[in-house]
Amino acid sequence: MPVISYDAIPYEGTAVEASHPRRLAALGRLFGIETPPPSSARVLEIGSAIGENLNAIAAGLPGATCLGIDNAPRQVELARETAARLGLRNVRFEPLDIAEAGPALGQFDYIIAHGVYSWVEAPVRDRLLGLCGELLAPGGIAFVSYNCYPGWHLRQPLRELMVFATRNLDAPPGQLVGHARAMAEIVVRTALDLEARLPGGPLYARVLARELEFIADRPDDYVAHEHLEPTNAPVYFADFVAHAAARGLQYVGDAWPLRMAMPDLAGDVAAEFESLAPGQVEREQLLDFVHGRTFRESLLCCAGAAVERPPAPARLRGLALRLLGDLIGPGEERYDPALPKLVHPGGILALRDPDLLEAVRILDARRPAAVPAEELAAAVDPRRFWQRTAPKLLRLFFHGGLQLEAEPARPVPAAGPLPRAFAMARDQARRDGTMPVALTHAVYDVPPLPLALLPWLDGTRTHDDLARLIVEELAPRAEDDAVRAAGVSFATARVALAGALQWLARRGYLEA
Repeated sequence: MPVISYDAIPYEGTAVEASHPRRLAALGRLFGIETPPPSSARVLEIGSAIGENLNAIAAGLPGATCLGIDNAPRQVELARETAARLGLRNVRFEPLDIAEAGPALGQFDYIIAHGVYSWVEAPVRDRLLGLCGELLAPGGIAFVSYNCYPGWHLRQPLRELMVFATRNLDAPPGQLVGHARAMAEIVVRTALDLEARLPGGPLYARVLARELEFIADRPDDYVAHEHLEPTNAPVYFADFVAHAAARGLQYVGDAWPLRMAMPDLAGDVAAEFESLAPGQVEREQLLDFVHGRTFRESLLCCAGAAVERPPAPARLRGLALRLLGDLIGPGEERYDPALPKLVHPGGILALRDPDLLEAVRILDARRPAAVPAEELAAAVDPRRFWQRTAPKLLRLFFHGGLQLEAEPARPVPAAGPLPRAFAMARDQARRDGTMPVALTHAVYDVPPLPLALLPWLDGTRTHDDLARLIVEELAPRAEDDAVRAAGVSFATARVALAGALQWLARRGYLEA
């Protein structure tokens, strides 16, 4: 089959939110591991691609020392160019194959391997985990992402179809991707047409259609290196943990705690489920079957480290909490309309407990900043916070409503007189097709006007300067109707500017 090299189509990607050392340090500490301070950490990214993730980390942690290695020279070149534009002196990128890397690289407090493990042959997968075991410092955390079963059993037919469609095609990489997409669309349309004419027809057609819809909006670099890559080897979570253990590493948890959480089940069902899975790994593997999991981001530490399970609420001390989701007031029809609720990635929480409600309101008011747990305790009720409220916050964290950070980023809640955005986001906004990263390392699909403004928010322009910029430069050459409408007059530009800056501030793009 044709092989699309990373030099031919670089994997652009973007920042990997859950891989930031602030997040890794916090999760390690939650489970009883004394992780090193992110602000002065030694960070290694294996398979750093074009540097979108590591450059963002280096820009946000100027006291850290960062190294990225990748075996595609073109990707390394692009990563270096970005670092040079940003003036980063605490990061370097080297063209180096995993098989050639070894102890000479030194020890690292945080190791990131995103998009590598499932996409290389078995000997390289083994060397990847072996390298993590050799280079990870005591107290350090390694982040390894991979495709996983059982969910990938449903994804594989579309991938295999696209590989089959291009197996004998001699064409440039971009044409290979286009041909694979076109062939997949034809096959799926045919399957759906047959299903529609056969009552009770096969579920298979709908599975294919769902997967085709999933990749429809994904860029060509994703399709090339996910569905047309010669190797794409998902694994069961439990097998990954066993492989890590064989290389001197032990499982800490998932970078997204929601993947570790037991769902709210009826009492008898919960008891039966628990009886089937007495250990953490067994329980998470069963949950992968429940949810049809396709992807994981596992955190590993050195073998022999004491991992505390379950974590005690007191472990929140020294960490900062950031609220996820939206706080909505009484009157919303879902669940009890008389209660305020938090709509978060894990579901909807009706806030019946007054202490928890007060904590959530404080966290909501302080967005986009994260609030130190001790500060939150003092604001809620220092006498009973750790006994009553902290356990509820810990549960909310594991169900997707909170994010924990060590040494949290400090975005500002509102634009100042001279608005300034995170340098990495300004650089990314200048490039088509790139989703800019916030100071919190989160990535958003930024609306047209905030996106157009981002490159200009360098702390040298007043609000009036930016409004004139909209009228004189951005609106006249814009393709988007909203940007053109914002530039109709100076007055409309000022109003639109205020809304755009508020949007960016709310999501953590603006800094002091």
